[in-house]
Amino acid sequence: MREPEDDMPAAELDARARADAALRRIRDGADPAQEAFTLANTLNDESVGRVARRLRQVFRRS
Repeated sequence: MREPEDDMPAAELDARARADAALRRIRDGADPAQEAFTLANTLNDESVGRVARRLRQVFRRS
């Protein structure tokens, strides 16, 4: 069964929805290692982006 989140771009989903979508894909036969790797990279990229954005804001004020 397809969920609406399966057709949405990953950028529009929150972390929980991305994890749920990855679990559904694994249940449907996707490679668990690849799904975990992709999910971890996506969440890491977002975290690094938030930290970098915050640092730029802090140093602009200095």
